[in-house]
Amino acid sequence: MKTPTRNFSEFFKHLKSLGFAPDYCIDVGAASGTRIIYESFPEAYHIAFEPLSEFHAELEKSLKPYKHEIHHCALMNKPGEETLLRHPDRYGSSMMHRRRKTYKNLIPVPVETLDAMVGKSRLSGDVLIKTDCQGADLFVLKGGRQTLSKASVVIIEASLFRFWGDHHPDFFEIIRFMHNHGFALYDLLDGIYRPYDNALGQLDLAFVKEDGPFRKNHQWQ
Repeated sequence: MKTPTRNFSEFFKHLKSLGFAPDYCIDVGAASGTRIIYESFPEAYHIAFEPLSEFHAELEKSLKPYKHEIHHCALMNKPGEETLLRHPDRYGSSMMHRRRKTYKNLIPVPVETLDAMVGKSRLSGDVLIKTDCQGADLFVLKGGRQTLSKASVVIIEASLFRFWGDHHPDFFEIIRFMHNHGFALYDLLDGIYRPYDNALGQLDLAFVKEDGPFRKNHQWQ
């Protein structure tokens, strides 16, 4: 019997088997590039956001074969400037910290909102959004409600514990927010266990429109 969760590659193959071919793919927290998205949907226009300068050359290389644009900023629920805690492995860097501004691994980064950078009027056709923002994903979505309304598929990194503190939105808050905006949980992807006790710490949640084509049939077989 197959396991309940798929990886990104398997999930995208599933979507494509149902005829999904996004016109736009929005990659928030792109790091060095989410290549499985670009490779799975090579005809789409890819919009990537990554504030950490150490990733920019790699990200440009990853996206070079595709129609794309890259924005060197972070996304949150309001524009301005925030401090990013640079993690030693880069991929764990986050704006969800509560360190003092004098902390040595903090760097200032420009912050915009998804709606300001993309905007509802600009997007047409099917849209896929993926966020991987080390705890800040819900804040990104709150700054992108208009853009979210255009999306067909949304993949969000979610935590089962509040690793950054009480201000860190967890699994249930993300599901509630998406439900309130007309989305239903459709699949669970990947997942990693926390080193502390080997409990499930994070996984990616895939959402689709509650009344969209992926849910038009509620039969089991």
